Amino acid sequence: MRLPPAIIDQVRAWVRAGYPSESCGLLFASGTDDIAVRAVLVENMADRLHAMDPVEYPRTSREYFAMNEAKVARQVREAEAAGERWLAIWHSHIDCGAYFSDEDKLTAAPGGQCVYPQLYQLVVDARADGCREAQAFRWNGHDFANISSYPEFAG
Repeated sequence: MRLPPAIIDQVRAWVRAGYPSESCGLLFASGTDDIAVRAVLVENMADRLHAMDPVEYPRTSREYFAMNEAKVARQVREAEAAGERWLAIWHSHIDCGAYFSDEDKLTAAPGGQCVYPQLYQLVVDARADGCREAQAFRWNGHDFANISSYPEFAG
């Protein structure tokens, strides 16, 4: 997956603005290549879910992200109508590194069945002083493999 500087700048700005909460969103490509042409910020609903039911949702946005699936589906439909293709889900990790966590795996592949095997998963390492890096992962049939590193997210 290729991320042009403008896409990196936009995602990095959202991640920095959202700190100390995890930020999340989508990346879109046009055509068949894996070059991101557009990024979308999606509200992290983790705090809202936690406030409604802290027993069912014990973690906050500092520890995980939850996207509104109806809004994601709308974004994807609109992108496809405009000739774009859903390329990736992106989210940040707060003060702990750009890795695909066990929680990320449970969300993306519940019961070991990947929900969106065609998508990249981009994780951005967010710190109080900015971003450190990002890593991209993709489903390989049984797990999420690290396929790309993006040190240019630092800043």
